[in-house]
Amino acid sequence: MALLVSLTDTDVEPWLKVFRDELGDFDIRIYPDVVNPCEIEYVAAWQHPFGEYKKYTNLKAILSLGAGVDHIINDPELPKDVPIVRMEDRALTKDMCLYALHWTLHFHSDYYRYARQQQDQQWEPHSFVAPAKRNIGVMGFGVIGREVAVALADQGFNVLAWGATQKGDAGCIDYYYGQEQMGDFLSISDILINVLPLTDSTRGLVNAKVLRQLPKSAFLINMGRGGIVNERDLVDMLDSGHIAAAALDVFEQEPLPSSNPLWAHPKAYVTPHIAGQSDAETSARMMVKNIHRIESGKDPFPLYDVSRGY
Repeated sequence: MALLVSLTDTDVEPWLKVFRDELGDFDIRIYPDVVNPCEIEYVAAWQHPFGEYKKYTNLKAILSLGAGVDHIINDPELPKDVPIVRMEDRALTKDMCLYALHWTLHFHSDYYRYARQQQDQQWEPHSFVAPAKRNIGVMGFGVIGREVAVALADQGFNVLAWGATQKGDAGCIDYYYGQEQMGDFLSISDILINVLPLTDSTRGLVNAKVLRQLPKSAFLINMGRGGIVNERDLVDMLDSGHIAAAALDVFEQEPLPSSNPLWAHPKAYVTPHIAGQSDAETSARMMVKNIHRIESGKDPFPLYDVSRGY
């Protein structure tokens, strides 16, 4: 049995240590050292080259390094019958919460304004706004969205959330759902945080029409998927001042092309898809656990669901 490790832009050594320690009988290979493609039964994947999966004719599962699987399913030649296992790791979720908290504080506490003032040696304190008077809107209320919302609520912010469907228990979070309630949700979201998965229904969802429904001088944090935010519309909204600033970790095209205006926009903060970084020790063990599940005849978890798009 062979596991192919193909983790682009990642130090593979910590991952290899876990795999070698816990998959004793497995042949562990590092892409592109495939040798015989027919021997590959599992791929631990992050940005694995398109067109390669079809060569592994005995593939039992693709194990995604990230919670999102766009880097896999966008392969036009991807075999349709191979299970794709998403990453669900508490350490990754916690890191996403920290990313959301960092940029929420950056905007809420005017740190973005003080950074600009420093360049002009301008000493000008701004009015304090209590966290309880700042509405944080979280789009997407799955595992990660719920954790992000609760983490921000624990810091005293007034948090509300929106999802496509009704949820049974939203706890302390004011929850809105469906197209009918989206306008009410947007109209009071001072800081909008997107953690939605990319599906047919969410692609391009955060466009000019949606952004206009936010309060004037609202902020946007996109840590979900790049294809959800219409970048051209966002630039227009930043230029007009309707959106005061935006922190963006994911983009329609990655790496972000040098010609993209967001690189140089004074109101845009760009990070290279680093929200929710995977810790090798915990994430590799999640992959190992799912390999053991499959080898014992059980279903891995969480499986990518084609019908839901995540």
